[in-house]
Amino acid sequence: MPATHYSIVKSDLFDLLARLAQTSRVFVPYSYDDKFHFGEFDPSKEPAVELGGIRQSQPFKSFLNPAREKVMGKEKSAVRPVIVAGVKACDLSSLILQDYVFLKGDCEDPFYAFHRNNTLIISCDCTYAKETCFCVAMGGRPYPTKDFDLNLSVQDGFFVVEVGSDKGRTIVNNYKTFFKDCKGRDLLGRDSMRERVSLQVKDFIKRRGTPDTAAISGNVKKNYDNLSLWQDAASTCVECGACNLACPTCHCFLLYDEKAGRDIGRGKVWDACLYKTFAKVAGNHNPRKHLYERMRNRFDKKFAFFPEVLKYFACTGCGRCIEACPGDIDIREVLKGVVTGKWNKPPHDQL
Repeated sequence: MPATHYSIVKSDLFDLLARLAQTSRVFVPYSYDDKFHFGEFDPSKEPAVELGGIRQSQPFKSFLNPAREKVMGKEKSAVRPVIVAGVKACDLSSLILQDYVFLKGDCEDPFYAFHRNNTLIISCDCTYAKETCFCVAMGGRPYPTKDFDLNLSVQDGFFVVEVGSDKGRTIVNNYKTFFKDCKGRDLLGRDSMRERVSLQVKDFIKRRGTPDTAAISGNVKKNYDNLSLWQDAASTCVECGACNLACPTCHCFLLYDEKAGRDIGRGKVWDACLYKTFAKVAGNHNPRKHLYERMRNRFDKKFAFFPEVLKYFACTGCGRCIEACPGDIDIREVLKGVVTGKWNKPPHDQL
């Protein structure tokens, strides 16, 4: 039976990515101003590539369900396969929901299915946690355990590589000279790093008092008619939709038609449930015309609807929405209000 764990030194990994880039579009995380952003792999920018760290500012869903995509009109030219390296566990854990919505409904979304099948995932463990991280409270871990093709665990000068799929196995088989035997001490080093980062996340959760899924369960429904809670939580919302667009599990979209000369096309773009027009229907009726109703709907879907239909809390604890919100709305504080039934917004600088 073939091994499932290998090691690869950093120089060989970059050489491998350069070779894969000859036939595929390879994306890696680049570090800019203490944040991480996906960009196409460029060997001249190797010093800026960060395969550890924390999750990127851009959610991985944008590779499988692009923010803007033409779905009808002139045919596109052939699309090269895509390889995304550095994907973190909080993004991978969103795939169960994205797949449920776009692949397992009454009909399959052919565009999502194409991107899903055309994308190879090289995930990576987090090497530290940030104050906004709370994946453990949502049942996750700061390291991947499934839904990857290959996973990289950063060690001193090399990576522990875990094979997670047949596509990942094919890469190992095709580039055998890059992959060395994995020693027992390498796995011990990986596990030690994972435990250290997990403890960091747990410490942030404890200091903030962030409730976990067991504490949250059932409380959105219990407080559904607690209007003061939702009104207070939405009091600083500016309806920008940043929380929706940054979230790895949000998936709503709208279709629009456009015409250029004689050509007619249809596009698909991300939508946001906090937009005033999101729920508007024919006759100008809007069942959620008040902002607090839209805020409540967001939490109801994430923490009540999906736990009922999918046994899944539609929040991965990535913390992107916290950083993206110009209204300083912290999902962890809203969840504390959901559990206690009252809103006690903390000072801005409170951990």
